[in-house]
This record gives sequence, structure tokens and C-alpha cells, in this order.
Amino acid sequence: MLLNKLVMRNFKRFRDQEIIFQDGITGIVGNNGTGKSSIVSAILFALYGLQGTGIDGDYIVSSFAGPQDVCEVRLDFLAGGNEYAVVRKFKRRPSSTLHEANLYLNQRLLASSVQKVGQEVQRIVGMGPGDFRNTIYAGQKELLTLIESRAGSRKDWFMQVLGIDYLKKDSMEALKEVIDAREGSHREISGRLQELDAGGARDRIQTLRTELAGAEEEAGRIAAAERSAGETLERAREERDRLLLVRDCYLRLAKEEEVLIAEVGRLRTECREGEAEIAERMRLQDDLEALSLTAGRYEALKAEVAAMTTEKVRADHLALAAAAAREQVREYNERRAKIEADLAALAEDEEAVAALARKVGERQALRDRTVAMKGLQPEYDALREELARMDERFVQTERRVLENRADIEGVEEKAGHLAALEAEVGGYDALRARDEVLLSAAGYAREEERCLREARTASDEMDLLESEIAGLARQLAGIGAVEEGIETAESRKDYLTSRISACATRQQAVREEIRRLAEHQAEILKAGPDGSCPMCHQGLGEHYEGLLGDLATAAASMQETLAGLEQEHARATAEHQEVVAGLQDLLQQRTALQRIKEQHALYSSRYRQSADAVRRWQAEAGEHRAAIRALGLEGYDPAAHDALRERLRDLAEKRTKADTLRGECSRLPTLRKERQRLIAEVEGYLTRKEEIEGKLTRLGFDPLVLKRLETEAQALEASYRAYTEAQARLSRRPALEEEQKSVLERIEELAERLQAIEDEQRDLSFDPDRFARLTEECGRAEEAHQKTLELRVRLEEVPRMRKALETKRELLAGREAELLSARAAIADIGFDERQIAAAEEMLAGLERDLAAAREQGYAIAARISNLKAGIGEETARLSRADDLTRQQESLHEEIGRLKLTRSLIRDYTDYLLQVVRDRIEEEAGRVLAEITDGRYGTVMLDDDFTVLVHDMGDDYPADRFSGGEQDDIAIALRIALSRFLAGVNEVHDSTFLIFDEIFGSQDEERRSNLLRALRTQEAHFPQILLISHITEVQDEFSTTFVVEMGADHASTVREFE
Repeated sequence: MLLNKLVMRNFKRFRDQEIIFQDGITGIVGNNGTGKSSIVSAILFALYGLQGTGIDGDYIVSSFAGPQDVCEVRLDFLAGGNEYAVVRKFKRRPSSTLHEANLYLNQRLLASSVQKVGQEVQRIVGMGPGDFRNTIYAGQKELLTLIESRAGSRKDWFMQVLGIDYLKKDSMEALKEVIDAREGSHREISGRLQELDAGGARDRIQTLRTELAGAEEEAGRIAAAERSAGETLERAREERDRLLLVRDCYLRLAKEEEVLIAEVGRLRTECREGEAEIAERMRLQDDLEALSLTAGRYEALKAEVAAMTTEKVRADHLALAAAAAREQVREYNERRAKIEADLAALAEDEEAVAALARKVGERQALRDRTVAMKGLQPEYDALREELARMDERFVQTERRVLENRADIEGVEEKAGHLAALEAEVGGYDALRARDEVLLSAAGYAREEERCLREARTASDEMDLLESEIAGLARQLAGIGAVEEGIETAESRKDYLTSRISACATRQQAVREEIRRLAEHQAEILKAGPDGSCPMCHQGLGEHYEGLLGDLATAAASMQETLAGLEQEHARATAEHQEVVAGLQDLLQQRTALQRIKEQHALYSSRYRQSADAVRRWQAEAGEHRAAIRALGLEGYDPAAHDALRERLRDLAEKRTKADTLRGECSRLPTLRKERQRLIAEVEGYLTRKEEIEGKLTRLGFDPLVLKRLETEAQALEASYRAYTEAQARLSRRPALEEEQKSVLERIEELAERLQAIEDEQRDLSFDPDRFARLTEECGRAEEAHQKTLELRVRLEEVPRMRKALETKRELLAGREAELLSARAAIADIGFDERQIAAAEEMLAGLERDLAAAREQGYAIAARISNLKAGIGEETARLSRADDLTRQQESLHEEIGRLKLTRSLIRDYTDYLLQVVRDRIEEEAGRVLAEITDGRYGTVMLDDDFTVLVHDMGDDYPADRFSGGEQDDIAIALRIALSRFLAGVNEVHDSTFLIFDEIFGSQDEERRSNLLRALRTQEAHFPQILLISHITEVQDEFSTTFVVEMGADHASTVREFE
């Protein structure tokens, strides 16, 4: 992937900037804070959005952007031989965020949403934002950190960049969080099982069911009492409603009487007022006759006033025009006096101009000579500057010729090694294709083994479930007998309950009868033989003794009946208790059998699921075997695959070496062309230098002469300014003379106009006093005229008012008759409010009785509901306890698996770190050999990632070498890391590198050494961008961009020539 162009609008510090990238080493220089690193952020933002930059969205848009301005970034790049362009727009509003993205392939739209563009960029580049940044970007002071930082922090940095830190740290922390959560859930479930107390719940359910049966019996008795009270209350309400209807009729008639009384009073008042109004209007006739004379003169006065009003308007207009004319005459006289004074001053300016004319001529001659000399200065400066640049460029060209000669010799030597390697790696692609087939076969083989293992596990579970199901089926054999016993016991219990209730009812009736007989007997004894019977009120006499005997016999018979009923009640109660106890035992047996039945159904369902799983896993294993055969293999041979991989690794290394050499050798034609170009540049330089020196001689420009001429001209500048100012004032004389003539003519015109106005005023002869008298008299006549009209209207309404008065008198007689009829109807009803009060009192008592009965019903219903709820809660508690037990067992198994996973990940990361370290060592050795021309070719990283370099038969740490050699080692290690990350992500195209402030505080020699080392890698990385605040290095780059901040705090980028 190579960069072509970057466009930034309202991005961070950049208002509107375009950057064209070139191959080779490009420098981006500028002071700190100008926005150099923001260019890198713009590249990452264009490719990956906010996720790639790691910057808060609030700081993406420039602070100087307007409320409607949008941040826009466009990046054009090459990848895989295709031209791509990605465009992103971003704006954060108070209530929403705008983020648009478009991706173009060869100028045609490829993707058009943030998500799709992100997916396509990752597919094209081959890396996500994290890997891409670590591959192409080396941050500030990162190079020396690789070899100078503490061992622990250096290892942590490598693990973080390689992604191993995420695999080890984050996954281990995530697994530990899951394990802690599962163990916490396990402890929580244990505590909840203790709280649920399954054994106590079963005892409480039995007790609640016994209490529920008694409460239901009591509820039946209370319901009967409530129905009786309700019927009595309904009859009382009907009587109350009848009385209320009577009261409503009475109140309606009373209201009618009240309304009629008010209307009769109102009509009598209106009749009296009508009679008074008619009398009042008849008295207005005299006033009308008195005003008629004055009102008759109104029209004549009105016409005369209108005629004089026109004359008054004209007189006022003439007076205003005369005043305006006098004011204009005064203003023009003042203006004439000022013009005459200005003309007198211009005569003095004519004398001054004549005196200064000679000095002005001398100044102009000096100015002409100065202008002619300055016309030659740009050409003189350009020739001198070009000569200086050519001298500077010649030094650089000479140095580059020497470097070019060394590069050509090295590349020609490597071309020989390339030819030998290409012959060895010819069969690599065929072996690679065979490896992909074996990789697919290995995956299918692993899946087949997993399926067979799962099938065996499911089969073993089926065997265990089958034995459990058989045992549960044997326990369920007696469930039918238990159901029949429960049905018989419940039927017997209902029969005994009805017997006990009937006995209790009969006992109550017999006791009531015994009480009534005893009261009757006491009343007869109290009356004596001479008294009268309390029932029939006849004398007892001779019937006294017989009646007492009959009552005694009846009472004894009732006592015997009561004793028999009590015995029967006792037997039925004892038998009922026995039946209830037996029924409770049967219900407990049924509950236990129901749980066994549910467990039987659960095991049966799990058995069927296991059977389905066995069939499914066996079928999937067959599919994987068929897939292996479809690849042309009878089976997977791990040993053969390992041998093939070893051969591929060997060829891959040679192929990598060949690719490296091929890239380096591809520079040979370019280097030769550059050699010819450099020779031509030197020849052109010498020719051009001779031409420039000849031009300077012929030009005749002398800076000292130019300075002297400018000094003399400056001394005459004050006289020139006075001369030009006098000339400017004299140029106004014709205009002033013309203006003087115009003012005099205007004064004459105004005088004539004023005389005409005064003549017209004398001819008009308007009398203001007569106009005022006529206006006042016309006002009095108009007032009398209006009053006359009003009086006539009021007198014309008198006949209508008399007719309305007669109608009201007739209506009054009708309302008085209706009032008498209403009073007679009220007397006929004869309503008494005390009847309503008595009915309400009786109704309130009955409602209290019904409310008491209902309260008892509500209380017993609430008790029944509470008992049922209690039974439901205890049953749910038992169900929850069973569910929690199963969850506890499942959590125990899961915790064991998670702990095993943590152990496996820990071992795997250690193994992976060792493998990655070997690969980086190998790659760093190759890069260091390229940089040092083979002097150092072996790099090692110990367990703490301390860098060791092989030299003279032994391995030495980096700090043993010189500063320049340490820079070479750091560059090699960082480039090796970028190559490794690109290879891991299968990125084989050439790409670019960005180094941000890698020079630090190094001296010029070490900076030059770093640049030389980076130039050796241009075959692998055609574009290398170096960001630095050190401006002295800008001449060392193929292309240099200078980042500067303007007065408005917006940054700009310009290419340094």
C-alpha cells in the first residue's frame, strides 16, 4: 500500500490542505504544536475512522470551523495494482453526530457507509487499525526505547504491539471475572437453598391445607347470612325510593310556586316602569318645538363655513411659501460670501506653485533614475540567488554521485545471489497448494474426532438415563391406586361434613324449641290457675295442670332427641377426623409420585435429546469423512503434513531472501539512470554558472548608487508635497467661479418668487375673525339639529311601548292564575319530611348489618386467599429449590472448565511468545545485515527482550556498540517488527513507514547514520515519512514538507524547494 494524496478540510489544525506524496524518504518538519503528527492522524482517520485515531470526536473538527462547516478527509492510495480513494466527513452536533464514508476503486464507488467502508479497508489493507498502526508507525522516541528501556517495560511493549498482551492479560482477566462471577453465583445459590428450607416448606404446606378446609366451611355459613341481610335491605330501599319520589313531586311544585311568585312580581314592576316611560316621553314634545328654529339654520351655515375653509387653506399655504423663500435667500447669501473668500485664498496658492516648480523638476529626474535602477534589481537578485543555490546543489550532487557508485556495485553483487535462489524456490506454489489441502483435511479430521467424541458422550448419557427411567417407572406403578383412594376419601369426607352440618343445624333447632317450651311453662306458672293463657288469652282453670304436664312431656321428648343428635354428631366428627388424616397421607403419597412422574418425563425428554444428539454427531462425523475424501485423500497423515510444512518453511525463507534481493536488484536500472542524470546535472551546472556570471557583469547594477539616489530624492519630498497640495487647491478655481455665478442667479430667482407670493396674499383678502364667528354659530346649529333628530325618534316609539304594556298586563293575569293552582296541588300532596328520616334510619341499620356480614365474608375470603397463596408460595419455594440445586451442579462443572481454560491460555501465550521472538530475531538479523552490508547479521532477544548482537564470535548487548551502531540496531529491530506484522496479516505488497521524532537530541552524525540506514530499506518500503521538529535535516530528504502555523492559528503545509 502506497500513499498518493491527502486532502484535509477543517481537520484539527488544518483549514484546507492538500499533500502529494512521493516515493523515497519524505521529511515533515516544523515547530512543535504546528500539527505534524495530525497528518498521521488524518491518514488513520481516513482509513479507519475514529477507531483508528484514538482521538475523541469532539477534537476532530477544527476549532475555527463554522457552525455549519464539516470536517472532511480524503486519502488516495495504491494497493494491489489498483487506485483507491477513501473520503470521510464528520460533524458532531448537540443532538446528533454526522459521520459519512465513501470508498472508490479506480474512480468508481465501491462502498458507501461507515461500516461497509471499514470492512472493505480492512480487506484491502489486510489489517485492522491496531495492527496497521503498529506496522507502519513508529512513535516519538520509540527506537531508543527498544534497546534502552527497562527489561520489564520493553517486554511489555513487545507483547502489547504483537497482540500477545491482549491474549494473555485481557483474556485471563475476562476469564477470572467470569470465574469469580460463577463462584459468587454458586455461593449465592447455596445461601438461597438454605433460606428456602425445602423440608420445612413441605410441613407448612400440610398445615395450610388443613386450615383451608375449615375456612371454606365457615365461608359457606357466612354467605347464607349475607344473602338474607341483602334481601331485607332491598325491601327497605324500595320503600325509601317510593318516599323519595313523593318528596321530588312536592319539591317540584314548591319550586314552581317560587318561580311563579318571582315572575308575577317582575311583571308588575315592568308594567309600572312602562307607564312611567310613556309619560316621560310625552313631555319631550315641548323641547322639540323649542329647538326647531335653531336647527333650521344648520344647512345654510354649513355651506358658508365650507366656502371660507377653502380660502383659509390657500392663505395658510401662501404664508408658509413666503417664509421658506426668505430662509433660502438668507442661506444663498451666506454661501456667496464663503465662495468669495475661497477665491481670494487661491491667488496666494498661484504664487507658491511658481516658486516650487524648479525643485519639483529636480525630484522627478532623481525618481526616474531610481526607477530605472530598481528595474534591474530583481534580475540582479535572481541571478545571485540562483548562483548560490547552484553551488549548494553541486555539493549535494557530488555526494550523491559517490553514494550512487557504491549502491550500483552492491546491487550488482546481490543480483548474482538472486539467480541462484530463484532456481531453488520454483516448486514453492505447488507445495503451498498441497499444504492448503492438508490444512483443510486436518480441520475436517479434528471435527470428525470431536463429533465422534460427542456421540460417545451422548451414548453414555443415554445408558445412565435408561436405568434411571426404568427405576422411576417401577415407582409409578401404584399411582392409580393412590388416586382412587384419594377420590374415595374425599367423597366420604364430603358426606361426613354434610352430616355434621345437618346435626348441628338440628341441634340448634331442638335447643331453640326446648327454650321456647321452658319460657311457655314459666309464663303459665307465673299466671297460675286463675290467670289467662299467654297464647290464646283464655282462662286456664281446669286446664292448668294438664297444660303443665303436656309441656313437661314435650320438653323431656326434646331432651332425648337432643341427646341422640349429640351422639350422632360426635360419631360423625370422629370419623371425619379419621378420614381427613387418611386423606392427608394419600395426598402426600400423590405429591411424591407426581414429583417422580415429572422426573420420569424429564429423563425421558433428555433420553430423546441424547438419542437425537448421537444421530446428529454421527451424521456430522460422516460429513467430515466425506469432505476429506472429496479432497482426494483417504485420511489425514500428520507426519507427512509436518514434513511438508518443514520443506515449505525452508523454501519460504529462501523465497523471502529472493524477494528481498529482487526488490533490491530492481533498483539497478533506476540507479544507472540516476548516474546518467547526475553527470548531466554537473555539466549543466558548470555551463549555467558561466552564463550567470556574464549576465551580472553586463547588467550594470550597483546597490550603492541606488541608495544615494533614493537619499537625494527623499530630501526633496517635502517641497513636492507642498507643490502638489497647492496644485490640488488651484484645480478647484473653475468650479468655485461657476458655483458663484449659479448662486447669484438663484438669489435673483428667489427674490422674484417672494414678490409674487406677497402680491397674491394682498389679492386674497381673507377675514379670520368672520371665519371664527361662523364656525362657532354653525357648531351650535349642528348640536340643535342632532338633538331634534333624537327627540323625534324617541317620540315615534310611544305607540309601540303602549302595545307592549297591554301584552304584559295580560301575561301577569295568567301567571297569577297558575300560582293559585300550584298552591292547591301542594296542599293535596300532604308530604311529611319525617317519613323520609325514619326510612333512612331503618335503611342505615340494615346496611350496617349487611356490611358486617360482608366484612365477615371478606375476612374469611381473605383468609382462604392467604392460605391458598401460602400453599402456592411454599410449592413455588420447593420448585425454586429444585431449580437452584440443578443450577448449582451446572455452575460447579462450568467453574472447573473455566479454570482449566485459564491454565491452557497461560501455557499457550508462553509458547506463542517464544515462536514470535524467534521470527523477529531472524527478520531483525536480515535487516541489520542489509543496513551494515553484512558486518552484523545475527540478532537475539533474551527472555526479557534484551537485544543481543553477534560480533566476533560472541553475543553482546546493544549498549556495548557505538551510538551510530545502536541506531542501526534499533532501525533493524523496528523494521523487522513491521515486516513480521505485515507477514502475520498476509500483506505482501510494498507499503510505507512513518517515523515520528526518531532523531530526539542526536547530533548531526547520528542523524545522518539513521537516514543512511533507512535508505537501505527503500526496496521494501518505497515511501518512508520522517516527522521532526529539527529543521537542519530538511536538505537530507528526497521531498520535504514544512508545516507552519499562521496568524489565525491554522496550519499550512508547503513543499520545500
